[in-house]
Amino acid sequence: MPHGKSPRENTLIETLLPKDTNASGHIFGGVVMSLMDKAAAVASWRYSKQRVVTAGAEEITFVTPIHVGEVVRASATVIYTGRTSMDVEVIVEAENIFEESSRLAATGLFIMVAVDDQGKPTPIPQWQPDTEEEKKKHKEGLERRKIREQKKSR
Repeated sequence: MPHGKSPRENTLIETLLPKDTNASGHIFGGVVMSLMDKAAAVASWRYSKQRVVTAGAEEITFVTPIHVGEVVRASATVIYTGRTSMDVEVIVEAENIFEESSRLAATGLFIMVAVDDQGKPTPIPQWQPDTEEEKKKHKEGLERRKIREQKKSR
């Protein structure tokens, strides 16, 4: 990916089955988080052209329940890059095909780290935001990074 270009959105689509539901007939949160993690990994692979590992997940919010048989769409976009890490925003929508309706189901932020063949962190291309929205998300990423570094030093 050329430096300075906005990472394109990556989308995974899945239909979840009864085995993925709790006693209320809603999809388990852990199943949704797994789909979000996969979408974040794909976005990170495409951006960095490297293997990646999940270093963390923050700000995961379940907005509405997902029902068995609905189509689930997890869209992931790299919104900030460090030297070896990427913040990836993931948005999950649930779609009822028969009612022709969709809604926001969950959101989250995943921190992915590029690794070499030995599993050691490896540098990635640096992304520079272009639009005002990208600049805002980049600034928020810098703030999150500072907070993470403060927590590590404690």
